[in-house]
Amino acid sequence: MILWRSRNQGNARDQGNVRNQGNASDLNHNIKINIWHGALQNLANSVFTPFLGIFAIKLGATNSQVALLSSLPALMSVAAMIPGASFIRRFSTKKKITAAFFLANRLFILAIACVPLFTGDTRAAVLVALVGLMNLPGAIANVSWQSLMGDIIPPKERGSVFARRNQWSGLVGFLPTLLAGKMLDLLSFPSGYQVMFLVAFCVSLIEIAIFTLIQEGDAKGESKVKEAATLVPDRSQPVRKRFKTEIRTVLAHKQYFRYNLCSVLFHFGWQMGWPLFTIYQVKHLGADNFWMAWFTVSQGIASFLSYRWWGRYADRVGNMRGLVFATLGMAVNPVFYVLSSKLWMIAFFNLSMGFFVAGTVLILFNSLLEVSPKEHRTKFIAYNNTLINLSAAIAPFVGNFAADLLGIKGALLATAAVRAAGAFAFACYSGLVTPNRKVAADKSTRRRLPQFWNK
Repeated sequence: MILWRSRNQGNARDQGNVRNQGNASDLNHNIKINIWHGALQNLANSVFTPFLGIFAIKLGATNSQVALLSSLPALMSVAAMIPGASFIRRFSTKKKITAAFFLANRLFILAIACVPLFTGDTRAAVLVALVGLMNLPGAIANVSWQSLMGDIIPPKERGSVFARRNQWSGLVGFLPTLLAGKMLDLLSFPSGYQVMFLVAFCVSLIEIAIFTLIQEGDAKGESKVKEAATLVPDRSQPVRKRFKTEIRTVLAHKQYFRYNLCSVLFHFGWQMGWPLFTIYQVKHLGADNFWMAWFTVSQGIASFLSYRWWGRYADRVGNMRGLVFATLGMAVNPVFYVLSSKLWMIAFFNLSMGFFVAGTVLILFNSLLEVSPKEHRTKFIAYNNTLINLSAAIAPFVGNFAADLLGIKGALLATAAVRAAGAFAFACYSGLVTPNRKVAADKSTRRRLPQFWNK
């Protein structure tokens, strides 16, 4: 800011330099706020999210209800994503509306803390319903936040910026997660959970207050102008015609379309394992809250140590090639669970899981921003999230069905196979868009790829 003032007091011919310096100052401010927001967001999640599964089981939830904890929020996202994106696009700036939906999402934490007040036969069902409904505002907030980050963080900065955000987010959650797990085992049920959820809500309020300090700017950038001009639907056309127009728009962006095919396949395998891990840890190996906290912390430690490496690695080889490596490692993680017969073994293998989850989460987000055209960013992010959440509404039940059919270990191996197929799909895709090499134009290379990629 001192540099800004000194430049501003200089000659008029330096106004362009002043503007650039101001933009750099705003960017540095937003990067810091983004990191603080991520840290507080994860701090709230660290005393809430890791314990929802075991909380549901203690309330008497069945395996199907445990699966619903993953699939119902995704189904709610499917219902909310596209209408929510259309609503968000009405706003020239996204910060305030994003904060409002963040707050609506966090209010459900208070409602979940009141679940034990219901009768014993209905508590598990009420919990599942609230967790699902919680994702209605949460999904819209997520789309709006992703679009906002795409607007204020330049492409060249995203790898390092979000690596730092994720790294510090993981760091602040280690000790609170362990303390929360220990406190939940020491306090009586269900009052311990109610105390922890209340703490999570209070931290969330601070998180949202920090988020509102982001400097978005009042003037629309060029991409915002294009988005506002091109994405407002023509209400005079029939719904069916508008739908066909939207489909043609998506298909016209071939890289985005192919990327989504790969992403949905991989996510389906990823999501199949969500209820299986909780069931295996709690019902087969007898994990309590403290062990569940250790699993989260061991994974978080590996993520914290590796986020910056993944950011540099993706910048060096490109997002798509980095994604192949990360998702292939994710395919190995369920195999580690099959090999684990003790709780300490799962905590150890979660170090590997944390390493590859860090890369997958970081690069998936950056690659989505990369393949989404600027003039359609909000809508295309919403389409991707809708597809992923539609997959998440189905995949946990497929995993649960596989567990009934093949046993828990057979289902975990099936999950690994689907994830590996997704990693292979990303490998095929990366052959088309490899940076600094016109592989897509190399006909000999195209012939070696599966035929459907060339259509």
